[in-house]
Amino acid sequence: MSQLSTVKKFVSSEDGEEFKELVKKHYKGFVHVPSRELAPPCFYTDAKRAFETLRQKNYYHYDVVMAGGKHCSRTFVKRTLVGCPGITYKYLSLRLFAHPWSGPDAIPMMKSICNINKSMIEMTKEHTGHGLCDYNLTLINDMPSAAFHSSVGFKEEAFYGMGKVSVSWHADSSLQNGSSIGVCHFVSSRKATPCDWRIALRPSPSGENGVSSDIPPISVRTADGDAYFLLGSFNEKYQHCVLAGSSQHRISSTHRVATIEKDTYQYILRRSKTALKRLRTEVEKDEARMDYRVVLFSQKVLTELEMEWVAQYWLQGSTHNKLHVWWHKPMETLESLWENLEELTHRVYTRCIEASSAVPRAVVVAILEEFKIRQRLRQLWDERRADAVYKKRMKEDQRPIARPQFHDRKDCLPKSLSTAIQMLASVRVQKQISTVDKTNETNHHGVRKAQKSSAAKKKRPSSSSRKKEVHKRKRETEEENRPLGLIL
Repeated sequence: MSQLSTVKKFVSSEDGEEFKELVKKHYKGFVHVPSRELAPPCFYTDAKRAFETLRQKNYYHYDVVMAGGKHCSRTFVKRTLVGCPGITYKYLSLRLFAHPWSGPDAIPMMKSICNINKSMIEMTKEHTGHGLCDYNLTLINDMPSAAFHSSVGFKEEAFYGMGKVSVSWHADSSLQNGSSIGVCHFVSSRKATPCDWRIALRPSPSGENGVSSDIPPISVRTADGDAYFLLGSFNEKYQHCVLAGSSQHRISSTHRVATIEKDTYQYILRRSKTALKRLRTEVEKDEARMDYRVVLFSQKVLTELEMEWVAQYWLQGSTHNKLHVWWHKPMETLESLWENLEELTHRVYTRCIEASSAVPRAVVVAILEEFKIRQRLRQLWDERRADAVYKKRMKEDQRPIARPQFHDRKDCLPKSLSTAIQMLASVRVQKQISTVDKTNETNHHGVRKAQKSSAAKKKRPSSSSRKKEVHKRKRETEEENRPLGLIL
């Protein structure tokens, strides 16, 4: 399915019993809760005030994402991320850095979001099959109406003829398995028109999770203040999209249990410190005792630190940095660790070149291969920062800043690793030739030794031959010593 010519029937929440039966039978795990049923009673007022305050203070911004990791595009939706201190959320090749909602440095506005999150957790737990629902962040979306984008135009939903699409079909990524998603949404009340924002749901087209893709999709009208929940593993089996309202502005807060294995400041800080400590110990050793595994680990961490944290943070511009006050000190720490790792990497590289005969070949190969990866990624990041979408569709203070900064210092490698890669490749070839020569010499020595051994064996009589010779000599001796009278 790709065009409206292949439109399937969809069932709307206005279809009454047909809709209810379809949800009950095929969309278990989806729960829609009207605003009047939300708890506590002050939830609606507090939440709407908090999200509107974020908008007034310009916390929502467009993202430039890379769908499929190839082409840059600006989102139609403005977003901001709020969550546990140090947490991040990555989607479509872009890492979002959360404003902390707790801790000594959290501002009151963000603490109010934390209270909303606690209420969302409690409401989720009221439903059977909620799975993991201790939400550790919320991605808040600021969605203009279709009328606002009339100059560009939202695209039509291409498969079922559902109308204008604000957020296209997708399943949320970077979430813990079996975890729920809780969403509350609010619309502007400046106009007295009915709220016509909708969410749509369908089974995952791949059908990999045991849900038939032939099940009709559904669309649900959501009024101001409503909430809905995708419980347990629902997000792993179904996709959803947001159908744009005609005139009213929408803000939605999507509460999630995001993965934390590799997506927190605490993770990258610990990993970077470990790499720095191990590499510092390694460069103090004699060249011949250097461990390639330590070198390889440190280089992988250096690449991760540069590409996934420093570059990602500054990609989003100066206003992003200005708003993310909590991240100022952590980013300063991470960039300092990056510089220290770069200095030690330069020392390892220098040893590979100047003491090439002593450094193990495995060390040379490890650092060479990681240099190639880092060189390629730096080129890709330069291309990404130079993409025309930033100049055409983003304000100057939201355009990328090239970081980390490279300095013209003797104790650090330059940004371009081309020369270093050529030098290391030459050392690797020399070591390979040396290894082959040693192998040939060893083999030649072995052949000569084998030949000598074979010749010696030929000269030396066998055990049976020696026994026959001894027996023959003994018999001859007996014949010689026998008395002559007995010989007839």
